Amino acid sequence: MFEHLSLWKRIKAYKLAINVWVVLLLTFLGIVSVFIYYLADYSGFIGNLAIAASTSFFASVLVLISETYLKFRSHENDIFLEGIEKLGISNLHFQKSELLRSLMRRCEEDFWAVGYRQILTASLSDQIEEMASRNIKMRFLLVPPWEEAYQLVYGSQDRVMSNYLKVFDAILFGSSSSANHCEVRFCDKPLFNDTYRVDADFITGPYMHNRDKHNKKISAQDFFTYELKRESGLHGLVKDEFTALWDECDTQLDWEKYRIISEKIHNSDLNDAEIQENIREAIVEISETQKEETISEVVPAKP
Repeated sequence: MFEHLSLWKRIKAYKLAINVWVVLLLTFLGIVSVFIYYLADYSGFIGNLAIAASTSFFASVLVLISETYLKFRSHENDIFLEGIEKLGISNLHFQKSELLRSLMRRCEEDFWAVGYRQILTASLSDQIEEMASRNIKMRFLLVPPWEEAYQLVYGSQDRVMSNYLKVFDAILFGSSSSANHCEVRFCDKPLFNDTYRVDADFITGPYMHNRDKHNKKISAQDFFTYELKRESGLHGLVKDEFTALWDECDTQLDWEKYRIISEKIHNSDLNDAEIQENIREAIVEISETQKEETISEVVPAKP
C-alpha cells in the first residue's frame, strides 16, 4: 500500500514550496505595513502609503493562497509526483553536458566521473583543465578497452583512446606542478550507471543497451539523466556504488610515468591498440595503504 508523504513534503513534491514562502513573505510585509501605519498615527503621507501597501500585500496573499490551494488539490494523491520526491530526484535532464558544464564552473571541492569510452568526459576537457588549475580533487573511475567488462558491452570497438588522452592531458595541462590531486583508477567490473559528482550534487542515469546504428552492435547508450537531492536515500546509494567500485580497483594511473609516455604518444603516429599498450605502461598497482586511506575517507571511524 502506498504511504503518503507528510504535508510539507507533498507541497515540495507538487512544486508549491515557493508559493508558501512567498505567502509568508507577503504576510510579513503586510504586518510591517500595518505597524508603520500605526506608528504614523493613522494619518499623513507615510500612513496613507503604509495602509495602501498593506492592502496590496494582503490582497496578494489571498490570491496566492487560493491559487496554491487549487494547485494542491489538483495534485492531491498524485502518486507519481510523491514517488519522485521519495526517490530523491530533483530534476530530469536530457542535456547532461550543459548541466555538467554549469555545475563544474561552480565546483569548489570534488569532482567524480565514471565511464567506458569517455566521450562525454572528453568533451568537458576545458572544464576539467580549469578545475585542475584550481586544485579541485578529482576522481575518474574508468573501465578501459582492455578489460573484459568493456568488451562485453562494446566488443572490440576502437578509436576511444583519443578520448582518454584528452582527459588525461587536460589534467596535466591544468596542474601547474603535480597532478596528485587527481586520481584515475581502472575498474574490471561493468558499470550500470553513468555517474558524475560535482561537490555534493550527483548527476546520474542508467546505461540503456541498444543496437548501435553504425556498426550494428549492442552498446550502452545514455538517454536521460537525473539530478539527486543531497539528503535522499538514492543519493547515498549512488555514492556508495561509486566508492564500492573505487575501493575494488587494483590499478591506477601514475602521473609521472604518463607525462613521459604522453610525449612519446603525441610525437608518434600510433593506432588505438598501440596507444593502449603505451598507456598501460603508465599504470601501477594500488598499495594496500592507499586502499585503507580511501576506505577511511568514506567510512568514518567509530567513536
